[in-house]
Amino acid sequence: MVAGFTLLLSAWVGSNAAGFGPDEPANFVKEIGAGTGQWTGSPGRLAHPAFGSQPGAAERIDWINRNSRVYRLPAGLDPGAAGFPCDLFRNWLSARCLHRPHPHPPATHALSYVGTYEPYVYALPGAAMARANSALAALYTGRAVSALLVAGLLAVASAAAWEDRAGPTSQLGVLLAVSPMVLFMGSVLGTNGIEIAAALALYTLALRMGREAAAPRWTWPAAGVIGALLALSRPTGPAWVVLAPLLGLACAQRVPRQLAAAHHRHRAHRRRRGRIRARMAWLALPAAGIAATAAWEHAVQPHPRARWEVAVAGLHRLPVDAHAWTRQWVGVFGWGSIPMPAYAYWLWWGAVIVLVLVAFAVAPWRARLGLAAVLVVGAALAVALDVLVLRQTRFPVYGRYLLPLAVALPLTAGEILTRRAARLRTSTRAALQITVPPLVAAVHLIALWSDARRFATGVGGPVWFLSHAQWAPPAGWSPWLALTAAGTACLLACAALGALTARHTTRPDTHRPGIGSAASVDL
Repeated sequence: MVAGFTLLLSAWVGSNAAGFGPDEPANFVKEIGAGTGQWTGSPGRLAHPAFGSQPGAAERIDWINRNSRVYRLPAGLDPGAAGFPCDLFRNWLSARCLHRPHPHPPATHALSYVGTYEPYVYALPGAAMARANSALAALYTGRAVSALLVAGLLAVASAAAWEDRAGPTSQLGVLLAVSPMVLFMGSVLGTNGIEIAAALALYTLALRMGREAAAPRWTWPAAGVIGALLALSRPTGPAWVVLAPLLGLACAQRVPRQLAAAHHRHRAHRRRRGRIRARMAWLALPAAGIAATAAWEHAVQPHPRARWEVAVAGLHRLPVDAHAWTRQWVGVFGWGSIPMPAYAYWLWWGAVIVLVLVAFAVAPWRARLGLAAVLVVGAALAVALDVLVLRQTRFPVYGRYLLPLAVALPLTAGEILTRRAARLRTSTRAALQITVPPLVAAVHLIALWSDARRFATGVGGPVWFLSHAQWAPPAGWSPWLALTAAGTACLLACAALGALTARHTTRPDTHRPGIGSAASVDL
């Protein structure tokens, strides 16, 4: 599964046209600035703002200008001179406008309207980008670094979710949390994709620590490092760090008192105290990350003024926004302008709903309360962030901003099924293990193909676009489509493994407590 995610991330890095990640030119400039030590830049204003004449346009221009900073760019690394993106929202056109001579401009200055965002994580790909010899090379270098970070985070999530006695069932939540949008955002410039993947990994670690069986020792250092990365990634990062332990506590299993007493009797007091200190030391990393982000927010980042009339207008638009979020959480690519066919969204959400319903059906009452709390609290937080914070800037609220919140639902349902795997009917386990991975693989394939078709021929071109392509990524379409095929094949292999293991039902282990054990207390 990790190999499949990594291969699909690689396909997204190369096949997505230059500049067609959300706000990618602005993120390009910000990453070069952060990677060369220009953390704050210098104030600047948009030269030719164009936000129409609709209500709130003047406020949007003011907000953009308050967030804008100017950075020095090395020679050759000017995305404006490189001309990407082009024909941005004209989905009926191919990306052949990118086939133009690429000049090598001298060192210059450029404005980024994400200049006041936290620079800490921007600097990771930016340091590598600054050493490239052209803007196009810098863009693909930055994408590759971001994708590598995201692949590592998804590997941690997969390892944390795994449980030997549950087998492939333990991976279903992660499979349905890692939507095509997660991989797309993880393959473009900017920190939103890293934030999403880090939140996904941290939630999985928190849920793993809530099992009765002791979590592996590596989970605490991993939680500390990933929590710090998440806290430093974006202004909303600290909120997801705080949410992770609450999620773990809400879904934690209770340890029987007799077992807990025996456990403590046989553990040396000094050894226990040493482990607690070590764990607390790792928790200091996220705390330091939260402090650094809070300091930056206070010193540099402007904040919108909360207005009741804007919040009320946001509540009125909530049904329309919520419908858009459910699509964007699965996958709407480019600058929120390249959708998939409608059936792909139905397939994905159908699988998520089935996973949640099965988890609710087999869970004991405490687990049902935890799952319901995740759903209700997640929805409430999404609405609050929308109307009280994000919409106060007069900009639309994109689903990718709330995706770190949305991934908690499939992860929680998957964790419940992992803990209850021994009590699932063999036919139910077999159906889930055999059907979910191919469905996930199919939607990932549809996502990459829909995105590639838009750039090769435009959305009105033939479905089999290879012989009619007017634009192709570096090295042509063949290597990137080969990576896509290999990635989907890896996910299909998950179904094959599920079919091989489905008939081996997990039996209760009466000798030691844990998942499926007779001595365990259910959620």
